[in-house]
Amino acid sequence: MALSDNPQTIAQLLERVAKHASTKFDTTDPQQRQTLPQKPFPSSSSALLQSEDANIDPATRAFLSLQLTQRGSGLETTVEELLSRIAPSIANSAGPRYFGLVTGGVTPAAFIADWIVTTYDQNAILHSPEAMSGYSVITEQAMMMVLDLFNLPREQGPRRPASEYGEAEEKYFRAMTTTGSTASNVVGMAVGRQWLGIHERGVDYCQDGYDGQVVVVTNMAHASVWKAASILGIGRKQVIEIPGMGVTEGGSEETFENEIKRLKQAGKAVLVFLSFGEVNTGIFPRNTRRVAEICKQYNTYLHIDGAFGIYARCSPKYEHLADGLELAHSITACGHKWLNVPYDCGLFLYRQSLEKSTMEPLFSSTAAYLQPSDTPFSHPMNISIENSQRFRALPVWATLRAYGRDGYKNIVEENCRFAKTLFDWMKLTRPDLYTVLTEDCPLNIVVFAQTLQKEEDPQVLEKKNADLLARINDTGVAYFSPTVWKGRPAIRAAISNWKTTVELDWEPVRVMLEEQATALRE
Repeated sequence: MALSDNPQTIAQLLERVAKHASTKFDTTDPQQRQTLPQKPFPSSSSALLQSEDANIDPATRAFLSLQLTQRGSGLETTVEELLSRIAPSIANSAGPRYFGLVTGGVTPAAFIADWIVTTYDQNAILHSPEAMSGYSVITEQAMMMVLDLFNLPREQGPRRPASEYGEAEEKYFRAMTTTGSTASNVVGMAVGRQWLGIHERGVDYCQDGYDGQVVVVTNMAHASVWKAASILGIGRKQVIEIPGMGVTEGGSEETFENEIKRLKQAGKAVLVFLSFGEVNTGIFPRNTRRVAEICKQYNTYLHIDGAFGIYARCSPKYEHLADGLELAHSITACGHKWLNVPYDCGLFLYRQSLEKSTMEPLFSSTAAYLQPSDTPFSHPMNISIENSQRFRALPVWATLRAYGRDGYKNIVEENCRFAKTLFDWMKLTRPDLYTVLTEDCPLNIVVFAQTLQKEEDPQVLEKKNADLLARINDTGVAYFSPTVWKGRPAIRAAISNWKTTVELDWEPVRVMLEEQATALRE
């Protein structure tokens, strides 16, 4: 089947797709607030398709058995299959009651901008006034908006060459996009290691190779910290976790400082990864400023993983939780979390002094067909992992332009109000059914379990937790994720979608949770 470039046909199909997509923005339609697929597929494994399972209708069996054909089915047929078969089988993780991963939905402005990104398909890796002026200017605007959203100091006016920076400007930050929090943590760890090589070890790791002498010290870390250490060859075993670091009062600071001293005496360079917003509980460090003082005193690199916790800076009610963010060398944030832009979009925020001195030597990629930048801007490909990059900054620009600081303040505060409503209901109204596993609800996450009737062994607890979670998620009213907190199997609710409101979502969720926990006990 020949490729079709008939603009009338494409316009008609796009209109149909747009109409289908626009229904997902009907924030009053109860069906759009369900989480389960409307027509879920069975497993697509060959074994099941070859079986005689009567639950698989012949049409579905035939569709799931499709293979590459010589001529193709054509554009119209494919669009029909996309909308009538595949779309109804996809879980509504952009919906207001998807509380599984710490992920947002997609604001209308971000959605439309992302469609434009796909339309033009620009490889956003170079700063070129002729070929990529739209990318360059809008990316710079978007990243300045990001820094302003998080109240981080940035350079005012036109960007200047790195040679003109003074010591007083060491405090200024810049930002760029990545594929997600994991990529931002990999970049942060790579930049931190290179900085330590130069400033602590006297070795240029990106030229001479890594000497194995960097240790990562962290607290309540996300799994991506160990993954980053593995990818970069630092090693998972070289990640030292101090759970109380920056969280508990008093002795944790002394424990942290003593560990830094011990590692330094052993000849190690130390890279500190501090978590802002623990993934199961939303807990923040209470004494980031003291941690930063210790890091400066002992010449360690400080990276803050603020994937979703950084958004506390959007609200006067919660900004105190993220106090001291500006003291880091670099920061992870995530766009497809609380910013509510489409997957995949991470953010990496860094001191501007790192760009030319550390990031360019580390990440630059040269070729005869790639001209050096003749502006104060580094080419994006020379300060990040990917040589090919989607124009991720455009949805970021569009959503911040459309809704502004107040829009994100309202999203954060309403999501936190929902989380606090859930927490208080479990703790104060129905402790007979549910037990919350933290003392309070600092931000937007609630971790809980079924209330125990008696002392039970871990295997029984694990099964009961799995049974309750399955019952809850199978209703389709809301979706939660499993976790473990302090050794106990638990359930986590992460609230970070722009559509989620107490008025529209709390009562259906409350009724469902009450019914499922009660039924399991009977």
